[in-house]
Amino acid sequence: MVKRISALILAGALTLSLAACGGGGSNGGSAAPANGGEGGKASGEKKVIKILHWKQENINKAMEEINKAFEEKYPEYKIEYTTTGPDDEYKQAQRARITANDVDILADLSGMRLSPQEWTPGAKTPDWQQWIDSGLIADLSDQAFVKNWNANDIEKAGTYNGKVYAIPTGKVAMSGLFYNKQIFEENGLSVPKTWSEFIKLCEDLKAKGITPIAVAGKDVWPLKLPVFALQSKILGGGDQQKWIEGVWKGETAFNDAEAVEVLEKAKTIQDNYMIDGFMGIDYASVPSIFAAGKTAMLADGSWDAPTIATANPDLKYGYFPLPATEDAAKNASFVGKYDVTWYVAEKGPNKEGALKWMEFFSQPENYTKFVKAAGFIPTQDNISTESEFIDQELTPYLGDFELAYEIMMINRENVGEHLAAEGVHTEYLAPGGAFKTAKELADVQQKEWEAAAPK
Repeated sequence: MVKRISALILAGALTLSLAACGGGGSNGGSAAPANGGEGGKASGEKKVIKILHWKQENINKAMEEINKAFEEKYPEYKIEYTTTGPDDEYKQAQRARITANDVDILADLSGMRLSPQEWTPGAKTPDWQQWIDSGLIADLSDQAFVKNWNANDIEKAGTYNGKVYAIPTGKVAMSGLFYNKQIFEENGLSVPKTWSEFIKLCEDLKAKGITPIAVAGKDVWPLKLPVFALQSKILGGGDQQKWIEGVWKGETAFNDAEAVEVLEKAKTIQDNYMIDGFMGIDYASVPSIFAAGKTAMLADGSWDAPTIATANPDLKYGYFPLPATEDAAKNASFVGKYDVTWYVAEKGPNKEGALKWMEFFSQPENYTKFVKAAGFIPTQDNISTESEFIDQELTPYLGDFELAYEIMMINRENVGEHLAAEGVHTEYLAPGGAFKTAKELADVQQKEWEAAAPK
C-alpha cells in the first residue's frame, strides 16, 4: 500500500512538473487546462487534443505537419503536441500523464510486449497491460480506421485479450550496421556474411587507418543494437524464444555457453572496433560522425536513415545485418521491432477528439507522410515510401524478420541491475564498465536471475 501511495505521489509530482514547464511541447504548453470543460474547452476556446511523444527530430517535424493539417481541416480543435527526452524520461512522463488523465493520445516505444505467460511465474506486468486492465486505455476494436492497418501487424502488436488497443505505425530493423559505400568501394571491401568475414573486414579497415564503427555509448541503449543480432542467431541455436523459455524453466542460463558467446562477441566489437571514446558520444551526434566519413560503419537502427541523409545528402550508404555466426544463411535477416505505437486514453480530457485525430492520421495520404519521414517499414498495405533505402537495403533481408530479444524477453520482478529492462547490458563490460570478461558479467547476471525467483 505504501508503495502504491508513493507511486501516486510521484506521478502527481511529475505531472505538475511537466505542466509547469510546458513539457517541452511544440505548442509551448499554451493549451487550455485538462479540466476546463468538455475536451479541455473553456467557453469560446478550441477543444484541445493532448498528444505525448518523445523527441526525435524527423518524426517530430512530420507530426507537426500532420497536426497543422488536422487543425486546418477541423478548426474547432487545437493540438497540444508535447515531447520529452526518450527512454526513462519519456516512460516517467507516460506514467504520470496517463494516471492523471492528462493525455489523450500517447506513443509507446514498441508494440505490445512482455505480457506474462503461463511459464513465467512472478513476472512483472508491463505498463501498457496495467493501464488496459485499469480501464485507462480505450478499446479501438470497433473504430473504422483500424481496417486501414495490416491485420497481421495489428494482431501481433496492438491486440490484447482479443481486442484492439493500439496502432503500431511501423517496423524497424535494429540489428544492422550502416556502412559508407564509398569507403568500401575505394578499399575493395564487401559486405560480410559471416562472423569471421566481419572480423576480417574490421581488421582490414584498421590496417588502412580507418575507424570501423561509430556508436553512441553515452546513451547506453545504442550499445545493445548490434547485440540483438548476436542474441537472435546464437541463443537457442538461433531460436531465442526457446532459450528464453528455457531460462524460466531452468533449462538454459545467462552464463551458459551460448549466452557467454553473445557477450564475448559483443566485447570483441567494443574492445577493438568502436570509435575511440564511444562511451562519451551521444545519440544526437553520432549520425553526423558517420555522415562525415569519420567511420566506415555505424551501429544504429534503420529509423535513423533520414537523419543520416539530412546530415550529408551526398553520402552513399547501405545497411546490412551484423553476421553473428559462420552460417551465412542464418545471418541474412534483420532483427527488429514495431516502433511508434499509438494508444488513446479512455479517461483523457478529449477522447472524442483523440479518436478523430487517429482517424485522420490513419488515412493513407497522412500516414504516408509520417512513415516516409520516420523511415519505417510500413504497417499499412500498398504504401509507397519512394525510399531506395527501404527497397534496396532493407527489403532483401526482411524475409525472416525477427523480433529483438528485448521485445521477447519477459523479466522477473525486481531483477538486478545487470538484467533490468530486458537488456543484455554490455555497457557493464570494460572499457565502459567494471567487468573485464564476459564470463564474469554472465555469472553475475545468472545470480541476479536466481535471486529474483519467486519465493
